[in-house]
Amino acid sequence: MNVMAKFLLAQRPLHADQSGMWEFAGGKVESGESQPEALFRELREELGIEAVVGRYIASHQREVSGRLIHLHAWHVPSYQGELKAYEHQDIVWCSPEEALRYPLAPADIPLLEAFILLRDARQVDLC
Repeated sequence: MNVMAKFLLAQRPLHADQSGMWEFAGGKVESGESQPEALFRELREELGIEAVVGRYIASHQREVSGRLIHLHAWHVPSYQGELKAYEHQDIVWCSPEEALRYPLAPADIPLLEAFILLRDARQVDLC
């Protein structure tokens, strides 16, 4: 992560819960998978890329549509392949500050805020 870090936001499809909202790509951890393995698989399925899953960022849990979900954010420093929105309406690269201007899925906001705090703390450490 660096000062110029960009996020990839994905817009939820019209037929999905919270349709039209923007989120971080990813999905459920299947039985026997680690979080990084699940993220690698989900990014391949949703975006058609082979991601390098890097550092853990944060976790958060929230009730969404009557069920408790656990979200985990990981840094993806690089990937191979061409990004395609296989399961979303659209995808966009943006800075963390730009991401806050999108209608984000509420469960993703604490993860974005955690990244911003971590990034800002690292910038202070460099002074």
